[in-house]
Amino acid sequence: MSKNRVSLQIWATLIHTLRAIRARVAYTLTLSLIGFESIALVTKPIQKPIGIFLTDSIEVGKPVYYSLSFRHPAKTEVFFPDSTFNFSPFEILSQKNFTSVTDHRGTLDSTLYQLVTFDVAALQPLRVPVYIFNGRDSVTVYPAMDSIFLRKNNLVIATGKKSLTPEVTLVPLSKEFNFSIALGILALAIGVIGSINWVFGREIQKQWRLLKLQRRHLEYLRTFNKLLRNAREKGSIKDAEKAIIVWKNYLERLENKPFATYTTREIMDNMPDDLLAEALKNMDGIIYGQAKSKKMDGSLEVLKAGATRLYRNKRRQILDSNLPATA
Repeated sequence: MSKNRVSLQIWATLIHTLRAIRARVAYTLTLSLIGFESIALVTKPIQKPIGIFLTDSIEVGKPVYYSLSFRHPAKTEVFFPDSTFNFSPFEILSQKNFTSVTDHRGTLDSTLYQLVTFDVAALQPLRVPVYIFNGRDSVTVYPAMDSIFLRKNNLVIATGKKSLTPEVTLVPLSKEFNFSIALGILALAIGVIGSINWVFGREIQKQWRLLKLQRRHLEYLRTFNKLLRNAREKGSIKDAEKAIIVWKNYLERLENKPFATYTTREIMDNMPDDLLAEALKNMDGIIYGQAKSKKMDGSLEVLKAGATRLYRNKRRQILDSNLPATA
């Protein structure tokens, strides 16, 4: 009885051990299969893009087209280089992107570059990559290298060396008006004139008025003396009358009063002087009576002396006044 119980325990232990080994082997095989599938997925080859020139030759300075296309899974995000990429030995002129086309084979993206070269190499290669975005980083995939031949139709090659001859001919430059200097001179002149006027302005104005007063007086004397001389030598009453008119006009400008329209009585009221009043009465009798008189010369001399006296008074008034008087 005890022997049978021992045998049953041994068989139970053996069966449990076999089951544990089978489970361990199955787990190991599963992990191995998953690992192999992951490695197969990671090492799956990526299809290369296609980059080619649309012509087999190029001339210096003339554009050429380079086509770049890439077929990839529909969910893959790809980028083509733009104008910031170094296309050496070419320079980019423009880029045209085409709409993606998707079918059972995947998505086809393509772009067309317009390039130009100024390199004189006979064979000029180019390879433009495509960038695949995988979420965190990007993978750069290059197409096969393509080359283009240079045609030398428009290429001029220097066959000899020519020395440069210096040009030493002097060309006269046109003079331009310097507005800055002109404005500076104008500002300086205004400042000097303003300073002189502030310091000597009142005195200058006074001397100017005295000069005008003297000039008018000299003009009056020249005209009056001429008429006086004619009246004395020719006994002309008409010249005597003109002399009276000149005298009244001068007094009007000198005193700023309407002497030209004043009567003898009004003149005597403004110029109280016995000799002057007697001379005016004598001249009135000669002019209105048209009768010659020996007193005509003396009367005209009295009138001239009276005007000269008023001129001197006016001059003294300007000199003694703080404010320039109007002359």
